[in-house]
Amino acid sequence: MVHASNVGAESIRISENSRVFQIASFELDDGGKVHNYLNPSEKTVEETLQTPVKTHISVKGILRKSSDLIESPNSRRKELILESMEGTSKIVCKLWGNCALFDVPPQDSIITLTGMDVTSWRGEISLNSSVLTELKETDEDGTFEGEIEAVNFSENYSYVIVNSRTFKMPTKTAIQIFGGKKFKDSITIKGMSKGTTITHVEVCNPAKKQKKD
Repeated sequence: MVHASNVGAESIRISENSRVFQIASFELDDGGKVHNYLNPSEKTVEETLQTPVKTHISVKGILRKSSDLIESPNSRRKELILESMEGTSKIVCKLWGNCALFDVPPQDSIITLTGMDVTSWRGEISLNSSVLTELKETDEDGTFEGEIEAVNFSENYSYVIVNSRTFKMPTKTAIQIFGGKKFKDSITIKGMSKGTTITHVEVCNPAKKQKKD
């Protein structure tokens, strides 16, 4: 075991002032703490915001923003903003040290950050990376159907909210749906998506839907 005053975020650095002690062997806990730490449970952004500080978790959400590399004489980090799949909550995830060098997927990708530590910064819950942190992009196939609640037109891609979920589609497709770059009420669509990107979409006619008794 090494007792050192100079401890980094991801390793133990031994210097001339460090002291090394020989200790007796010890048993790991049998309560599952080590297993749970090595295999953290996956939580949503909403669940993470309600999780106690110092809990070791994995989190899944939509990548809304990635900062540039932030460096100082003693540290480096990159900050990611994850949004919930429903688009109702956001959390800041700080990647420290070597984790700051991860290849970050494009904005609006669905990602999972494993091995993150829950912390509180200025009264807000956030996440810090650990030595076990990994970043994985998740491209899940899914379906959707519902009325478009809002739209944001951009040059190449536009964003629509359907059933409180945010989806991305080519702007030319959005223009075809709305008949221009102006939001219209009572437009219902259905289709398939990969992650948050719409891969196939159809406009439904609400008048043709059969009423349920």
